[in-house]
Amino acid sequence: MSARKTLGGIVAGTLATAAVVAGAAPSYAVYTADADDVLPTASSDLIGAGSDTTQHAMKLVAEAWNSSLPAPDFDVATLAATSGGTVSVLGDEITRPNGSTAGKSLLYGDNENPEIDFARSSSGLKDAEKDAGLQLLPFAVDSLRMAVSHDVASHAPGTLTIAQLVGIYDGTYTNWSQLGGTAGTIVPMLPQDGSGTLSFFTDQLKAANGGTAVTLAPSVVRVQEHDDTDIKGDANAIAPFSVGRAGLLGDTVALLDGFSADRALYNVVRADDLEDADIQSVFGPDGFVCSDQGALLIAEAGFQQLASEADGGECGVATQSSTSNFTTSGVKEPIATTVALTGASTAARKATLKAVVKGSTKPDGTVTFTEGGTVVAEDVPLIGGTATATLTGLTPGKHTYQAVYAPVVGSLFQASQDGGVVTVKTTATIKESFPAKLAKATKKAKGVVTVALKGVSAKATGKVTVLKGTKKVATAKLVNGKAKLTLGKLATGKNKLTITWAGNAAGVPATKKFTITKK
Repeated sequence: MSARKTLGGIVAGTLATAAVVAGAAPSYAVYTADADDVLPTASSDLIGAGSDTTQHAMKLVAEAWNSSLPAPDFDVATLAATSGGTVSVLGDEITRPNGSTAGKSLLYGDNENPEIDFARSSSGLKDAEKDAGLQLLPFAVDSLRMAVSHDVASHAPGTLTIAQLVGIYDGTYTNWSQLGGTAGTIVPMLPQDGSGTLSFFTDQLKAANGGTAVTLAPSVVRVQEHDDTDIKGDANAIAPFSVGRAGLLGDTVALLDGFSADRALYNVVRADDLEDADIQSVFGPDGFVCSDQGALLIAEAGFQQLASEADGGECGVATQSSTSNFTTSGVKEPIATTVALTGASTAARKATLKAVVKGSTKPDGTVTFTEGGTVVAEDVPLIGGTATATLTGLTPGKHTYQAVYAPVVGSLFQASQDGGVVTVKTTATIKESFPAKLAKATKKAKGVVTVALKGVSAKATGKVTVLKGTKKVATAKLVNGKAKLTLGKLATGKNKLTITWAGNAAGVPATKKFTITKK
């Protein structure tokens, strides 16, 4: 977390008494929900804001991190750049930070907000940001191309060079017919101030203009970056656009051939927070964003994850210089898993649950067992692909369990689950009605054996056997828990006998000893 969060009381007091706080929301602004918002709920949350380009990627990262099992010690929150208005940061309404620069400005200087821990950025650091000690943590590569309308046929040619783009934005070219397109007045568009995409694109124009910043023509229109609203229906419009973000819009805009520039995408933190364990666990070289699971989420947002240092890349490696090493981690594929839940009750009021988890490779992670939504065994580790939980003190009868597999955070394994029913056995008691004494003239003893199961309506089934030592002297089938038996010939004197019942699905085995004395 931000080192400044440890100043809690001082900061709170300062904010409470300040007449004007830099970056504070206008009194008339209101919060507008944004699909890419993951709002903070506690000061311990890792809270970020900034770039429109990476807001969806970080939304996916935040949701995956926050829902991982075992539950993390802190959540990740990320405030979308779009939708305008204000947004609440733990009860304080601030103007929604719109763009890389706006996000980074909350990490230092007059506009610093101690609750903001990281900024999303699609461009490198400016000199003032470097002087403030901000650190870039690169994680993905994106390409910038030129977008034109797809909803209506664009008047632009299919290909434009960077030199032609310089001419468009400085006003040299004002009609598409000058560039081989269909006649129509060119409407050049650029993102709003503070946009990382704006900074990156104008740097490209400057480099192509011999190192001199391009003086923008009066015809240049400023729009929200990566918003297709003003482009998709205008045949003359053109704007720089993230390839990844364009892919999320479907086919409302078309990307031209010719100019294309790769750029790294970053999360930015304060120097004092760089070694913070929470920061590193999410953004560092071995953190969640640079993990295999992170690669899947980044790809879902339209980008490619940078490779690790071990693989020749720079994912999560702190720097103040813009990353030019665009080695990627390659295409990652999720690994589907299956869970097979089995259970057995081998002792009264006890059950052993086993969840076997399989994938194309042996999965790692844990399994949580539940019954009716209540956790009965949590985060049981997989050993050799199997998680085993022994439950005690159970109510006899049928129990319906669920086994939910949670992969190791950051892995490619996908969660899965299975359910099953286990009949928990109960204790059994045996009663008999044989005579304790047998007259000399009576050749055989007769009696009834009753096997009762405690606490269940089910009846004992199967057979009961009467033994004298190891010799079987009678056996009979139970009917409604009872059996009539006639014992074989008994010796004169005391006969020590044992009744045995092997148990069934509802009850555990039971025995009873008794004696019959024959005169």
